[in-house]
Amino acid sequence: MKLISRVFDSFVCGLMAVLTVVTGLFLVLPLIVVVITSFNPTTVTFPPRAWSLHSYTSIPGVAIDAFVRSLILGVCSAALAVLLCVPAAIALVKARLPGRTFIELVLRSPLQFPAIILGVAFLQYYFFWQNKLSLPLVGTFWGLLIAHTVYIFPFVLVPIIARLSAPGARLEEAAAGLGASTLTTAFRIVIPLLRPGIVAGMFTGFVMSFEDVAVTLFLVGSNMTTFPVYLLGSAEVSNTPGLYASASLGALVALTLVLVVERFIGLRTVLGKG
Repeated sequence: MKLISRVFDSFVCGLMAVLTVVTGLFLVLPLIVVVITSFNPTTVTFPPRAWSLHSYTSIPGVAIDAFVRSLILGVCSAALAVLLCVPAAIALVKARLPGRTFIELVLRSPLQFPAIILGVAFLQYYFFWQNKLSLPLVGTFWGLLIAHTVYIFPFVLVPIIARLSAPGARLEEAAAGLGASTLTTAFRIVIPLLRPGIVAGMFTGFVMSFEDVAVTLFLVGSNMTTFPVYLLGSAEVSNTPGLYASASLGALVALTLVLVVERFIGLRTVLGKG
């Protein structure tokens, strides 16, 4: 029986390993196809009949502008969301707010609706203020920043609340009981405890902002578009190696970000498992 049990366990472990490898390949293969296709010189074929870096040297300037804009937008919206989420999380967890459950539900409400509905809602909301106050928001960086901050707000809020609610977060009560001032407790206890949650929130918020299409699609303008929207629009009208090279550039930045986070912080910490 023990021999049969060992054979069965080995079979199950081997099967799980094979399924893991197959799943990983299934997830990564589309990206590999995009990267390989980007090395076509002029026409799109897979695999390339001739290998060349011409598509990378001829990436349009509008693609680079959209890429840089998406980076700046992602960083700014993630930072702004953190500045708003930290006091909101402290108030929700530490303060005895009346209607706390309802307030938290409202703050998490962007998670409850499809992103495309949020995009339509922001479009109508911006048009309302544009008609009332002549305040142009559609097709501007500030309009995109506001929409992205609202969109990623709950993704940033959740890990910060989870970190504050952890058992170790009660150390500030012990510090206060030992005579530590409010500022000392904040800078030496609360902020270090919140750091993993803040990093996780910023990382998630940046990724959500950088890759968003559904919300952004309704708010961009002719001279104010983001990288994912540019790729979508270009894919609808043309199929060139430069398009695949631009997509590969975006994937390279995402991979670099993951490696930097893993090197200096650790993905397990960012994901709340460390």
